[in-house]
Amino acid sequence: MKSGIYLRQSLDAQEGIERQRARCLALIEARGWTLGAEYTDNDTSATKNRGAHTGWSRMLQDARAGRIDVVVAVNLDRLLRTQTDLSALIETGAKVTTLEGELDLTSASGEMQASVLTAMARFEVRRKSERQIRANEARAQQGKWVGGRRPFGYEADGVTIREPEAEAIRDAYRDILTGLTLAAVARSWNARGFVTGQARQARSGHAGAPSPWRADSVRAVLLNPRYMGRVRYKGEVMAAQAEWPAIVDEATFEAARAMLENPARRTPGRTPTRLLTGLAVCGVCGATVHAGANSRPGVRSYRCSASMGHFARMAEPVEEYVEAVAVARLSRPDARDLLTVSSNVDTAALRLEGVGLRERLDALAVDFADGDLTSSQLRIATDRIRKRMAEVESELADAGRVDVLGDLVAADDVQAAWDAISTDRRRAVIGALMQVTLYPPGRGTRTFRPESVGIEWLSEAQ
Repeated sequence: MKSGIYLRQSLDAQEGIERQRARCLALIEARGWTLGAEYTDNDTSATKNRGAHTGWSRMLQDARAGRIDVVVAVNLDRLLRTQTDLSALIETGAKVTTLEGELDLTSASGEMQASVLTAMARFEVRRKSERQIRANEARAQQGKWVGGRRPFGYEADGVTIREPEAEAIRDAYRDILTGLTLAAVARSWNARGFVTGQARQARSGHAGAPSPWRADSVRAVLLNPRYMGRVRYKGEVMAAQAEWPAIVDEATFEAARAMLENPARRTPGRTPTRLLTGLAVCGVCGATVHAGANSRPGVRSYRCSASMGHFARMAEPVEEYVEAVAVARLSRPDARDLLTVSSNVDTAALRLEGVGLRERLDALAVDFADGDLTSSQLRIATDRIRKRMAEVESELADAGRVDVLGDLVAADDVQAAWDAISTDRRRAVIGALMQVTLYPPGRGTRTFRPESVGIEWLSEAQ
């Protein structure tokens, strides 16, 4: 008899595979059979589809081809747990032997016995899964972590803060609230050496390597209520405070959420990386300007996005002038008048009210289940509570907003503070202060002329 050993376990632990191998080899030796091949699926679940490149698939192919006569496994659970896999094994015509006994899948009684054992295994898996789901739901309601991939900003236990990542998250909330884009935050995180918990796919050419941050993955992080100290389970934010410390307060989170979920913010196209791209306009036609090529290698320029013939300006002197004007305006004694006056909101009281509203929703669900409320009463009460919850979240969002000019206006040395911020942040400040218009410099002009750059102050910056 040519035998094939099938070895499988759900967790990636080589010692478990070795124990299975030793026991199966002892059985083969006791029967006097010949070992034909070994088929190993480490870190593989038998309740899910096992693909074409697994040990299970190769074993089925060899059994169909007659290269093995009998499949040996520690027990039937190691081999299969679904009726689909059982049918695939029956079709090969191979015999099955486990340490618990033999199964003749070529006979009706053997097939029935295997079907019953498989159904029992499937039943145990489903029952265990249901218990785990109930346990996870209870943990989430108590504010506890239900496990999973290590969350960015925290250690593997999901509770202890990993400070370098937490600092990056705080910076990201502040940057988003001061006008920076998600793509800009992603570039910053990648430059600081942070990676996501996801692995790259094979088609990327870097299969298995950590994925860099992108705008969509940054957005998913910033919209996760975990960072304000709340548990989100199956899309629902639990009322209880989480067992882990928050990285930002609820007002900051709600302000960022309001901004990120604003449909007007989601614009197509590439995110500009040059200071005046998409901000300045052409003095001839009013179209926006963009960075373009220059006849001189290594020299950046700006062009009208509507017509190549309107103008081509060297970028560096234009940027230096616009930045100098912005710094001068922010250095004036009346610069603090540019700040938006924040509303005086009691954020602690709002947070407590929000918790109470969520708990009231839970209580309504219990009352309805007990028959104390009709469906109409439940709907009316739920709509009223959700309306107030939206108002609370809106007030928290207003309290958490950050003025784009705040830290610059408050700086002792505005020029030094300006030099320390990123291009994306400078773009946000320029957009808040002024409208820049670029005019053709004039035929034969070789020096920068300030009058060729128009600056119109926005009403609050005058």
